[in-house]
Amino acid sequence: MDFIIKSIRRFPYLFLTFFFALGVVAEYNLQLGDINKIGVAVTLIAALSAFFVYIKKWRKRYSSFSPFSFSSSILLLFTFFFLGGVCEHCCHPIPSDELASCGATEMTARVAVIRSVPKLTKNRKISCEADVYCVDARDSICHPVYTVLTFDTCDASLKKGDFIVFSSALKSTESSETIGFNYDTYLRKKGVEATSLVKQFRVLNSDSSTKNCDFSLETSASNLNLALQNSLRGRASLCTDERDLIIAITLGNKTEMDDGLKEAYSKAGASHLLAVSGLHVGIIILIVECLVGMAIHPKKRPYIFAAVLLAIIWGYAFLTGLAASVVRTSLMYTVYRVAMLLFSKPNPINVVSFTAFAMLVYNPFNIFDLGFQLSFSAVYSILLFGQPLIDKIERLIPEIKLKGRVGQIVSKIRTYTLGSVAISISAQILTTPIILFTFHTLPILSIASSLFSIPLVTVLIPLTFIYYGFFLLSTVLPLLDVVADGVLYVTDVVAKSVNSIVYYTAGISFCTVDRLPFYGYDVAAYIIVFLLIAAYHNYRRLSLLWISASISAAYFVFAFVDGMNMKGRRMMAVYNVNGVTAVNRMMESNTLFGCNDTLKVAKKAGEFWTNNLLASPSHTEKTYFEFDKHRVYMLSDKTEIKNETTPLEVDILILTNNVATKMSDLKNFRYKTLIVDGSNKYYVAKKWKEEREKSGADCHIVRFDGSWVKQNSEE
Repeated sequence: MDFIIKSIRRFPYLFLTFFFALGVVAEYNLQLGDINKIGVAVTLIAALSAFFVYIKKWRKRYSSFSPFSFSSSILLLFTFFFLGGVCEHCCHPIPSDELASCGATEMTARVAVIRSVPKLTKNRKISCEADVYCVDARDSICHPVYTVLTFDTCDASLKKGDFIVFSSALKSTESSETIGFNYDTYLRKKGVEATSLVKQFRVLNSDSSTKNCDFSLETSASNLNLALQNSLRGRASLCTDERDLIIAITLGNKTEMDDGLKEAYSKAGASHLLAVSGLHVGIIILIVECLVGMAIHPKKRPYIFAAVLLAIIWGYAFLTGLAASVVRTSLMYTVYRVAMLLFSKPNPINVVSFTAFAMLVYNPFNIFDLGFQLSFSAVYSILLFGQPLIDKIERLIPEIKLKGRVGQIVSKIRTYTLGSVAISISAQILTTPIILFTFHTLPILSIASSLFSIPLVTVLIPLTFIYYGFFLLSTVLPLLDVVADGVLYVTDVVAKSVNSIVYYTAGISFCTVDRLPFYGYDVAAYIIVFLLIAAYHNYRRLSLLWISASISAAYFVFAFVDGMNMKGRRMMAVYNVNGVTAVNRMMESNTLFGCNDTLKVAKKAGEFWTNNLLASPSHTEKTYFEFDKHRVYMLSDKTEIKNETTPLEVDILILTNNVATKMSDLKNFRYKTLIVDGSNKYYVAKKWKEEREKSGADCHIVRFDGSWVKQNSEE
């Protein structure tokens, strides 16, 4: 108990943020509603009462542990747990039935206010976020619906703050799909309530009003970001792959990058280099601190030093178009710098935790953002394991002692190299389980590739920004354009070196391990064990190592038993893949029935197969088979629907390829369960939905209901 109290007192923001985030996740999945409000009131009152009792009883000399201090701390943590639930409940997307009551599914005119800078998608359409105002049956305006609008045009005249009128239907982001990546679920975890494809619209802004709302910080940043991208695209001397790499690393746009290049970076475990993140901001911070430190003494003029640093860092964020990952890291560094000015030795873990807490209060759905998870996991991991790893590596690798200036240079190179290796390893300790859980892929050679690529990226980023500086100045002094070309030539050479390292690493056969099963309890066990090891390093309590060993042993036993249970599991699934028949029977072997696009199905169900320890399926053209004593028939040809005296009796009837649109078409079949698969057109699925609403039949439509999954009756 003493250890727990000391930990809470040392890292209060860490524990409060953790319980707040836990409350957000619990409310999203369980929908506790008003229970959270009652919980906040009750636990807060109880915590304050326990605290005042503790002060009264122990205001003189008291022991390091008391039940009052422990109880007040625990109750305060639960207060923040329920508070997280309240914040999520206030921001939770509205249900689909409430959306329908607002007239969102009818083709009626509605007004929208664009709240994000419209961006061009891969398929040459414009996408943005907007607040859409609907009118319900009582002719009253409902609360604004947070919607992602996709405009069927590549016209980039739309701006943040514009008012538009359109009449396209809104589609709720509520989805029952549980297999594979689902775009609606992804949007809902960002707080998005609906989506809409807008074919025709009209901007309401007059010329004067448009001018007033055109200016925003985000719009200006986006315009500057686009101008710099176009400057690179206009340089004929710059190769395509290198140009795309530079744009991705410095400006945060990798939409036009070649898929082969992206795959190479993924296999080499260097995908983090392509997305502007804490790594890039960290490199900028290191360079800027050195340069500014030579002009302004950090101890003599700390406020001026901090102001200049923050101005440059936020300037970099502005150049990236205020990318979320860069803003996140810049905010973290800003809080840290302010804490250094206010306190002599701020606790970095508390600073990072406070930043995470502030971002979660502003938007609770940040907890579901992969970038948010990886950013803070990497920072926590470096803070916990970075310095211990540096100390151990320096003890293992002896220093080469040389005299004079050469010795100093060699020593600095050694320190930088070992520090880079240690930080790369430490950052991956807590990010690895998140990557495994999300992608089920482990890049084995990521550390090796980072060892060579990160130093080159450290050179590439400042070179690119030197080019940006000369390019912007060349608009005033055209002669500087020649200097910009020279800088860009050197930048191109460095970028080619980075790509060469990545391509070479990706070409090694064992560079990645794919299809690794990794579940939520795997993530929890992994993180708990490593946190206990880190706690042991700080507190030197042998019991923490025993706890870590016990959790590890229990985890392996549980994983083994779970794996043995999965081997005997029998399942059947009809996947929701547009335009494809994909019926999957998983018994003695993994078999796909009627599949005409294996790659498309594998993209959808690959994670599902991995999590259930299944090998890649074989393919068969059979239309009739058995599953766990159930007769399954796939109806794919309209000629099979005949007026026969004896109906065909099956347990599960699967309709494919638009073979039928109503119940009367199936009078020659007797079945218990009817499934309309993804190969049927949208209009056919919609007709079956209307038919189901009329008759109340047991009909599963995968386009609307998600993938159909059935396990063996023994379970």
